Amino acid sequence: MTKSFTFALICSLLLGFISSSKGQPISNLQRTRIEQQVDSVFHNNLKAAEHFDYDQLSQSVDDKYKAGFIWNNIFYARYDSLINIVKTRSQGVSKQTMTIQKEKITVISEQIVLLTAIGVTNVELNNGTTISANFFWSFVYEKTGKNWKVIQSHQSSVR
Repeated sequence: MTKSFTFALICSLLLGFISSSKGQPISNLQRTRIEQQVDSVFHNNLKAAEHFDYDQLSQSVDDKYKAGFIWNNIFYARYDSLINIVKTRSQGVSKQTMTIQKEKITVISEQIVLLTAIGVTNVELNNGTTISANFFWSFVYEKTGKNWKVIQSHQSSVR
């Protein structure tokens, strides 16, 4: 009896480990759909940033976790403090373009997605000076209702 019980316990533990190691199952169709949704949000935000549309950018951020945002090696505990700095710094800019060289979307679950991107930004200042910089970005998106929103980000640039 003891051997049977021990054998049954070991089998159930092994089955538990095997089935739990698979994570959340996501079909290829679901994964592709999620990647397309997040990619669309990301590229719409790029256009908004190029047009200095900070209201649209802010609508795609959810700061409920207070996870923080890193921008050029500075940590901002709250999104509103970051966007205020970005608005202030953009006052001397007449035009900006961002070119994505490489983008990777990783679907973690039906609710969480990571997006990393590298590229080049060209900024034209009001005085006619043009500045070019390489950038490296990482975003964590969460599905909030029907929308994908950034809940944490890291953005760095190097001239």
